[in-house]
Amino acid sequence: MLPRALTLRDAFAFPIETKEARRDLLIGGCLLILLLVGWILNLGNRLNVVSRLGAGDRPYFRAFRPWGYTFQRGCVSFATISAYLSPAALFGLLAFWCRQQRFAAGHYSMAGLSALAFCVGVFTLPGCMTVYAVEGDARVLRRPLAAFRRALTHRRTYLQAWRISLLSIGLSFLGLLALGIGFLFTSVWAWDVVGYAFTVAMYSDAKDSA
Repeated sequence: MLPRALTLRDAFAFPIETKEARRDLLIGGCLLILLLVGWILNLGNRLNVVSRLGAGDRPYFRAFRPWGYTFQRGCVSFATISAYLSPAALFGLLAFWCRQQRFAAGHYSMAGLSALAFCVGVFTLPGCMTVYAVEGDARVLRRPLAAFRRALTHRRTYLQAWRISLLSIGLSFLGLLALGIGFLFTSVWAWDVVGYAFTVAMYSDAKDSA
């Protein structure tokens, strides 16, 4: 039972409005100390939360349990992110090679393609991962063009979700003021905001967003 409209207030409150949510935020922040393993667990937990949110299966936050399944889902998310951003990385390496060979035209064209591929990949990823989490169909992960078209279909609320997401990510850097450690927890909060925003944007029947 998603809200009828995506609002900044609801998105920002989602990761902290319940006892379970606040517990997950603390767990997620502590796990980031483990670097890659902690990040993968957070990715998996975010998929689990989005899946439950889309199905109205409360409580949405369940302390990362079951841990094995959460890690498995996180690996799927990590692999998808890597695959979607790999064209940008490839073009970037080609741009570097062209620069080393003093091939200016190739350098600038490859650098431009790298930037374009990065933007398209980043724009598409949240929608793609949201569809996978809510609908449980892994085939969507192998269809980036279909994911991009779906994002364009929901472009009004999708762009609203991006605005809220970018604002939350920007605010998360304030956690650096708390001896740097605070950023571990504010970043988990921000990415939970992202998960909520894109779920509502793509699955709410809202016609208006605040």
